[in-house]
Amino acid sequence: MKKIRVSQPKEAASLVKTQIEEVASHKEGTIYIALPGGRGAVPVVEGIVALEDQILKRLSLYLVDERLTGSTNRDTLLNVGLQVAIDGGRFKEEQLHSPQLNTPILKEGIHFDLVYLGIGEDGHIASLYPQAYPQLDAKGTEDIVYIADSPKPPPERLTFTFRAFKRYAKGAKVYLLFFGEGKRVAYERFLEGRESPSTLPALYFPREWFNFEIITDLEEK
Repeated sequence: MKKIRVSQPKEAASLVKTQIEEVASHKEGTIYIALPGGRGAVPVVEGIVALEDQILKRLSLYLVDERLTGSTNRDTLLNVGLQVAIDGGRFKEEQLHSPQLNTPILKEGIHFDLVYLGIGEDGHIASLYPQAYPQLDAKGTEDIVYIADSPKPPPERLTFTFRAFKRYAKGAKVYLLFFGEGKRVAYERFLEGRESPSTLPALYFPREWFNFEIITDLEEK
């Protein structure tokens, strides 16, 4: 398990930029990237908008979850940098995709190149909270599901399922973002690895043998 430590989340922006440039250097055409919402998205978006225009125009970005009331995750991504890129003609709004029910995330045969996921205080990913596993990893589970009672407000959300990550991100490079002291308990539980995705959803990635790395500003005690 590789861990990349930064002194503050903002420093992760340069890492994101380099990671995308690496993909662009050996892949032609569209680069498919899954993104978190909320605060964890800020350094990711900062890294994205720092890219040269010729790479930026190749990106297709996908939110892994969306709030259905109040300020949306899409709004967050736009507000922290993407809207400026759109207004400047460097990025098109249709390059940013929000989850939709009964609609495949990607066309058949297409998979994510990079996945960035913020990890919550309880170890949740996207809007997959403790006890969502194994139901939302079961065979036949839809890519996107409606959550009516999220323990973190707002209660109504759309989210990628575990099965969606397995379908579209098994060959991707996945980066798990543990930023802020409030994530320390989840981070330490993750490193201990004694639980299951049912109690700590982020453990889905090591348990299913994804190619993942951790980016964190937390020092190990």
